[in-house]
Amino acid sequence: MNISDLVLKEYGYTVRKEHKLSVGAGSNTYILDTDNGRFVLKNPSTSQINLPDAEPALCQHMLAKGLPVSRFVPTRSGKFVLRTEQGDIWHMQHFEEGVNYALNAAPEWLLDASAAMLGRIHTALLDYPTLPDGIGEGFFNYMTPARALASYEATLRTAEAQKLSDIAQDVRWRMGLMERFPLSTPDIDCFTRGNTHGDYFISQLLCGDGRINAVIDWTSACRHPLVWELMRSYVYADPACAKGNIDIPRLLACVRAYLQEAPLTHADIIGMPELFYYQIAVCDYYSQYLDSDASNRHIYLHQAVFSTRLMQWFEANLNTLRDALEQAFPG
Repeated sequence: MNISDLVLKEYGYTVRKEHKLSVGAGSNTYILDTDNGRFVLKNPSTSQINLPDAEPALCQHMLAKGLPVSRFVPTRSGKFVLRTEQGDIWHMQHFEEGVNYALNAAPEWLLDASAAMLGRIHTALLDYPTLPDGIGEGFFNYMTPARALASYEATLRTAEAQKLSDIAQDVRWRMGLMERFPLSTPDIDCFTRGNTHGDYFISQLLCGDGRINAVIDWTSACRHPLVWELMRSYVYADPACAKGNIDIPRLLACVRAYLQEAPLTHADIIGMPELFYYQIAVCDYYSQYLDSDASNRHIYLHQAVFSTRLMQWFEANLNTLRDALEQAFPG
């Protein structure tokens, strides 16, 4: 069944025009112009960390709290999650107007606004039922430097076999880092963990004139260390980070903006760089790229290269960043 037939049958809307988006990986998303307005139709991927069945109820909770999030459209039978006879899952959402800034292209105002919005999200989800673990004890028990090194060795063989010299060079550097890695496994109990978006960064923000119009794509909602998502959202937004170099004063400003909306402990703030550094170091994003057959798999490659540049910055500047955080936010 094509998209127009599906929408007419299940939602009762006549599609006049459809456009498939190329952003994102692992799902199919369409912008639809219908006789009843403009909508987003999404065929989200399902995995241990992608739970599309839970997304509509969570967004309804956030809307009730006054946050600008996705507004789902029910089918004719009143369901917000459509399952076809072929086993596909579909969501229909109202189209939200706004600019979607590219990675590391956030205007100045958005850096603070994004951090503050994340704080509002964490506060609004305090009374929501506990979501599945994202980065938690299980992650760190499994994702160790030794296991990462083994993965990198396999990835290097693949890259060399395919004559991907740039990838091979990066993977060799990562292998060297694993052999000299200075960090022990983070003590997850030292960090505040809570319900959160799960994939909060600039690509999920639709922006208007100096404001965030909507936070979209809640399929990966889970429990993370709150500062991990704060750090991740910053590095993907700030133009200064485009080549992996963190602007320490700008990061400090984002932490302050977050603290206007939600609390963090001293241990959260001081431990944030090591937590993020460890996580990106033990994840083999190059393998994810090489194993993918998605048409937009280049997204995985960008993530892999970008994280390597960040790791190189952290290796040289981790203590400097930690000292700056200690000075700005003393216990």
